[in-house]
Amino acid sequence: KASKSGKHYAVLGIRNFEVQIGPYYVFNFSIGPLVLFRVKTKAIKRVYRNLARTVHPDKNKDGRAEEAFHALEQSAAILTDEKQRQDYDKKIISARRRRNKYAVDSVMRVSHTCWSQTASTLKMTKKVLGPFSTPILVVGALIMP
Repeated sequence: KASKSGKHYAVLGIRNFEVQIGPYYVFNFSIGPLVLFRVKTKAIKRVYRNLARTVHPDKNKDGRAEEAFHALEQSAAILTDEKQRQDYDKKIISARRRRNKYAVDSVMRVSHTCWSQTASTLKMTKKVLGPFSTPILVVGALIMP
């Protein structure tokens, strides 16, 4: 499943916590970008070898072993080739940014709706209660836990 959906790190059982910081520009010099927590190619190859031993169709008689081994090979090939891995990581980062942008937009929309409803409720309360609205609202706010 993970291979068909293009989740190559998941096929190998690896978590990618890569963080990119920068680049920063100081006067006419650029510093970075700095990449932290990137999974090394050596670690990917080690995980691939260990999984390939268990999933290989000659060792594993399960009917889906060939399909699993093919997915494992494909994922390892993409993650060990530096150019393909950069393209794949860029694709993951852009998808994550789109999801985060949608989430932030949703939160902003909900908070704006709540704020406008609260403001309209306070306006209506001031109209109904007249000059006594401020003391009543303050006492009500103090009583509420």
